[in-house]
This record gives sequence, structure tokens and C-alpha cells, in this order.
Amino acid sequence: MPETQTIPLFVLPSGIFPKVSEPLRVFEPRYKQMLDDCTIDERPFGYISHNPDLESIGGWSQPSAFGVLCTVDDMQEQGTNIMFTAKGTQRFEIIEVIQSALPSMPFGDIYPTVDDLVEQYVEEDPEGKLYLRAKVRFVDDVEGELPAEEWATFLHDWANHIVDVNAMFRNENVELEQMLLVLEEEFLPYDTDSLWQVANAVLDKQEDRDAALGSTSLQELFTLLQRALGEKNAQLNFIRALSDAEDGS
Repeated sequence: MPETQTIPLFVLPSGIFPKVSEPLRVFEPRYKQMLDDCTIDERPFGYISHNPDLESIGGWSQPSAFGVLCTVDDMQEQGTNIMFTAKGTQRFEIIEVIQSALPSMPFGDIYPTVDDLVEQYVEEDPEGKLYLRAKVRFVDDVEGELPAEEWATFLHDWANHIVDVNAMFRNENVELEQMLLVLEEEFLPYDTDSLWQVANAVLDKQEDRDAALGSTSLQELFTLLQRALGEKNAQLNFIRALSDAEDGS
């Protein structure tokens, strides 16, 4: 795979991580065109979050700095929708965004066909597309090593957090040993695949997810996970303290 490449972009509110699969539904003409191009040319696409700090161009939200190259799997039509699974592979960094050939337009409940929209721009921009594209640089996987005991400790802390959440909000009594066994069976022994899958589950804030995609070292990524879990526990403790205060009043 070349170091740089021009790829289609699928811009969504939240991104994906390498080694993670996600079911998606497409109904907009621009992304139907994208899927057609990907399947015909057997090409991947870039799954990337939008950048809320950037102004839209032509009515289209602009992408963040980092995304994940994805393959298209198990694609099927359901009425006017296209269902498929995006499988994350390699991270990339945006070098240059290629804007859509047409601005965003309000279609209401009925969308025009891809061919109808292509007719509006094909003479002036024969190479144009309805979707955003970008010239990207592919990013190597995170480097470094993580001691097995640190990973095991994190899984224990995460299991404990899940047990606390279930007890507080769902009135479910899940045993710590039971939850820890589930996580250990899924994520031990440690490898980078497990690290990305855990990141997808633990990192909620978009800025944390973007920072994870831009991380260069394993320790940098693991520190993000530890901090995010610590923030979750702090929020849980705050809610617990408020609840205890109300019960005591």
C-alpha cells in the first residue's frame, strides 16, 4: 500500500478504531455513490469523525485530522437503505480534503437518484464526486510495549467500574469475578487488537477518541484509557455521594 493515497471519506459524528467492526446504514445518495465506487473498484474508504471546530463547506461537515481506513463487508439492500459492516484496518492522517462536486441540498423525505445528481455536475467536473475525498498519509501502528501486569490491572479496574454502573443504574448484581472473567477471556493476553477494541468501548469523548487515533506510542494510548476510566469513576463517585446525601437528609 502506498504511503499516501486519495480515498473516499465517510464523515460521521464519531469515528471508529482499527480492528473494530461496526454495522452502518446508508441512505444518502452521496454515500450510495461512495459504496458503488468502493465495491466496483474493490477499494476501502476512510471512516472519520467530523471536526466541530471547522466551518462546513458547501453545507458539508469537515473531517477531523485522523481517521481509519475501512473495508466494506456483508453489504445488502433493505428497501432504499444499504446495510453493511465497516471493518477498521489502518489509521490515516488527512493531508488535503477534496470537496464534494455539489453543495448540500435539502431533499426532504425523498432523495434523488445518484445519476440525477451526477448530471448536475458531470460536464463541469467530470472527475467530481458527491462525497468528500482526501489525500491521506497512512499511520503506522502504535509502538512500544505494555507490561502484562499493567494491562491486567486495567481490566480489573474496568470490570469493577462496570459492576458499579450496573448496581447503581440498572439494579443488577453482577459479581466482580464474573465480569472480570468475561473481560479477561476477551482481552487477554494483551495485544494491540485488544487495546483498540477496549479504546472503542472506554473512550466516550470525541476529543479523546481523536487523540487516540493521533497517538504515536502505546503508552500514550494507554494513558488516555487510564485517564478516561478515572474520569468515569470520579463521575460515578460524585453521583453516589449525591445519592447518599439525599438518602441521609
